[in-house]
Amino acid sequence: MHGPISHAAGVPESSRSPIAFFAHERGDARVMKRIAALQDQGRKVIGFTFHRERDKADVPPTWSNVHLGTTYNRRYLQRLWALARSTGILWANRDRLATCGVIYVVNTDNALIALLARFLSGKNIPLVLELADIQPVMTGQGMVSRVLRGIERFVLDRTALLVTTSPGFVREYFQPVQQYGGEIFLLENKVYPSGKLPGPSPGMVPVENGRPWVIGCFGALRCKRSMEIMHELATRLGDRVRIILRGYPAGTIADEFDSLLGDLPNLQFGGSYFYPDELAEMYAEIDFNWTFDMSDPNGNSAWLLPNRIYEGGCFSVPALGATETETGRWIEERALGWTFAEPLAENLAAFLTSLDVEDWQVVKGRCMTHSRGEFTGEKDYKRLVIRLEELEAAV
Repeated sequence: MHGPISHAAGVPESSRSPIAFFAHERGDARVMKRIAALQDQGRKVIGFTFHRERDKADVPPTWSNVHLGTTYNRRYLQRLWALARSTGILWANRDRLATCGVIYVVNTDNALIALLARFLSGKNIPLVLELADIQPVMTGQGMVSRVLRGIERFVLDRTALLVTTSPGFVREYFQPVQQYGGEIFLLENKVYPSGKLPGPSPGMVPVENGRPWVIGCFGALRCKRSMEIMHELATRLGDRVRIILRGYPAGTIADEFDSLLGDLPNLQFGGSYFYPDELAEMYAEIDFNWTFDMSDPNGNSAWLLPNRIYEGGCFSVPALGATETETGRWIEERALGWTFAEPLAENLAAFLTSLDVEDWQVVKGRCMTHSRGEFTGEKDYKRLVIRLEELEAAV
């Protein structure tokens, strides 16, 4: 029998021991978001993190941090050396870890480091593991895939709580593939913090007065097929559509992003943005929220629930997504946009060519009836901290 998804309630008394947070990159957006949320709930965090050298300004951590080393993109031998060197750093800081009530760790490789650190501390501190993506290698049938799944099962067997971001990961991977029967906490990629965000914009009337439909795709830009389809739509529809990209090229397409973007006047990349400060302005500019992800169509992409669906919901922007995916079902169940089957480029072009303004306004109005609380994360983080405190108290 598989473990339940947690729905903790009631704030227990807490000794407020620090939370040890292990992560691969202290400047990673998800890491910074998680730590900020824990701090907002009144918890002290001691980070045990690496720094990844990138082409962007380094942001100093806002928490007490143990620096485990610096790594570099595509320098895998150097990364292994940094991992080996971190062992001595963990030994030197074992007493600091021993003061922590819970270990929160992002990704399996960091969990191995955290398990070593826990052993060195001499304390049986509950370990909470967050896995928010299932990499393609984890679903393969080759020897490497089987070994990596075995390592992940080794970690899961020593985990007090698994945190993940989509029920699709539980239903399609953790339960049937990894046979995980422990407790699972669903922490969706909702907007956080949201307290100072302005309300959604009613939007300009599209198409009329010569204005094109405007599509926005914001966040990590890692899906090559999305880029190709958007380029095809911009080419075929010309001044009837405008597509705006914001965020950063990621994954395997980072090096070819410029060539995928091309130089079309109606397909524009506006660069990075400040989260969550610029979300309202960005979503106020668009008529449709692009939520497609086909970077791993038979695995992670079909199961995930990306940040942008919650951002679009928060600002009442109708979504465009793929049928037969977790994201598509999420859109359909809430009537928050339109979903499309293959062939995507042809079906999207036909839709954008034939859509009436009145039909768009109906869906836009339906989006505006949803409570913002459905798409923001404050309540979820409060529940998470309560559960962490319960785990600490149970030791």
